[in-house]
Amino acid sequence: MPVTFGGMASGLNTDDIIRKLVEVEAQPIRQWEEEKFTFNKRKEALGILKQQLAAVNDTAKDLYGFRASYADKKSISSDPDVVEATANKFAENGVRKIEVLDIASTHRISTDALKSDQKIEAGKFKLEVNGLSRQVRFRGGSLKSLQDQINDAASDIVTTSYVNTVENQYLVSIESKVPGKKGEIKISGDRDLLYAAGLIKGEKGQEKETMSLVFDSKYFVANPSKPDVEPVGAIEVDKDGKWAKIKGMLWREYVTPLEVSIKKTTIFEFKVEYSEPEAEKEEEALPYRLEIGPEEKTVIKGIDLNSYNVSRIRPIEKKEKKQVVVDVLGVGVVSSEKDARYEKIYPIDKKFKGKMEIPIGRDFEGKKINRVIFYCNTGSAVFSDASMFTPIEGTGLLEPKNEIAKPNDARLKVDGIEIVRDKNDGISDVLKGVTLNLRSTSNRPVNIKIEPDIEKSLQKIRAFVDAYNKYLEYEREITKSEKSSKAGEYQKNKYKNGLFLGDMTILRLENSLKSTIGGAYPSRSEKPIKVISQMGVSTGAVNAAWETIREGKLVIDEGVLVTTLKENPDAVEEFFGSDTDGDNRIDNGMAYRVEMVLRPYIGSGKNVIASKIDLEDNNIKSANDRIERQQEHLKRYEEKLRKKFATMEQSISGAKSQGDWMKNQMKGAEGDSGK
Repeated sequence: MPVTFGGMASGLNTDDIIRKLVEVEAQPIRQWEEEKFTFNKRKEALGILKQQLAAVNDTAKDLYGFRASYADKKSISSDPDVVEATANKFAENGVRKIEVLDIASTHRISTDALKSDQKIEAGKFKLEVNGLSRQVRFRGGSLKSLQDQINDAASDIVTTSYVNTVENQYLVSIESKVPGKKGEIKISGDRDLLYAAGLIKGEKGQEKETMSLVFDSKYFVANPSKPDVEPVGAIEVDKDGKWAKIKGMLWREYVTPLEVSIKKTTIFEFKVEYSEPEAEKEEEALPYRLEIGPEEKTVIKGIDLNSYNVSRIRPIEKKEKKQVVVDVLGVGVVSSEKDARYEKIYPIDKKFKGKMEIPIGRDFEGKKINRVIFYCNTGSAVFSDASMFTPIEGTGLLEPKNEIAKPNDARLKVDGIEIVRDKNDGISDVLKGVTLNLRSTSNRPVNIKIEPDIEKSLQKIRAFVDAYNKYLEYEREITKSEKSSKAGEYQKNKYKNGLFLGDMTILRLENSLKSTIGGAYPSRSEKPIKVISQMGVSTGAVNAAWETIREGKLVIDEGVLVTTLKENPDAVEEFFGSDTDGDNRIDNGMAYRVEMVLRPYIGSGKNVIASKIDLEDNNIKSANDRIERQQEHLKRYEEKLRKKFATMEQSISGAKSQGDWMKNQMKGAEGDSGK
């Protein structure tokens, strides 16, 4: 645009005149901007209305069909530390008494405790749990290597642990992954390997060649292998020969009445119980001692006296330090053939109490045993039920040697009836609709109370009422009408009116929802609920103000609603959604009807609210187009005005120039005539 200096010829402020003329021409743009602002506000309001209606629709869906929870039940255990219970909608209301007699346990066995560097010969064996068997091919080596190869081959049916017992001794425990008796660990395979590891003690259920030791004092003799040990103690033998008690520092050999031929699988079995010695009272050391020395001659005033020298040295008497006994007790086995004596001692941990099995066949295979050593170096020990047995070879499964825990099934009483199951958790076939989890045994019955679980239903009904009331509040806001009591007030109050004042689509929706929620519905229940007010949900309490009732908001009487849900849940479920034609599909009910009313407004695809939003978008686009066209017109209009005023200025300037020329010509003519 060329630079102009308006008004230089005419003296008028043409720029200001043009600006004001353009402003007058731009007045429609301001009107369209206001309309566009209104269209945007209406679009925003429709978006919020759509969200409010979607909340009403979603909460209505939760009130019927598979989402409904009126039949839900809950269980309450009087002692969850003994038994836990969860109930579903098929559970029967009432109180059941459950007593847990036994808890299902997994089978757990172990090897003997061996030194970490002790080597075990190679071999293969099979572990079986609940019908699944896994073969372990052991390449030989330490106990830790055996554990690793069990894990590699059978980790899906058992778990293992490598346990340090004392000092450098370890054992491997094997635990079944299946609880109950069906989870028993069954062992078969290379017996030499299994005996060496201490996993088995013979064939399961097989007979044994047994020689029992009947203790008799005449069969106990001093141990010839300990000639330098002075016995300080005593031996006491049961009159029936069942036990022998050794007290103090004493080693004794029991001479067997018959020699016992030892095979590789022979076991020496006995019970042992050790008692610590009584605490000794420490003797007080004398503070000094008198010593009588050699005879001395003393002269006093010329008189010779003979006497003994009494030592003045008074050393404190030292008490000998008590020796700590390490090898406290144990047993031994002796094989004597001709002049040869072969014995082996098996020390026993003094903390051990109970039955002990020593596989003497490993050390005495092919020999004959004729003596058994029993010793106790301090305190006292009782040895009883001693015998030597050799399992008779046969076929079948092998007997675990160290059984830490037996495979037990769970036992419980339900209302006095005893029931056995092979697990503790997820027991769902005892009480209809109830799942039990056993935690511990009990010495008295635990009460399991089954009752309706109304909390979910309460929450869903509250959510629907809240969503519906929020919708009504917002719908009231966008359709309100500001009353004008004086003439001329309408124009001033029009901006206080709702954005959709008089919109019949929105008003019809409000009326439809109100009539749907307040309507009556058929019911086939014994105690039918036909209107929502019967369950404690209404548009206001009795004698409430008309303005409150007319507003249409829902109010919940919690007491009535809770009672109705507990006592008549089937009728509540039918009120919100029911099947009237028997085709197993919901086709009636208040919540179902609410969804049907809302479907045309917010359903998938093209719906009423979406169409109204599209309309506002079109209005906004149309306003933008008009504004854009008017702005282009204003540019052309301003250029046209500037051209016109420029032409006017040029004309005025030319006229002034011509007038000045004529004036100058006339002045010249007057001068010539005067001469």
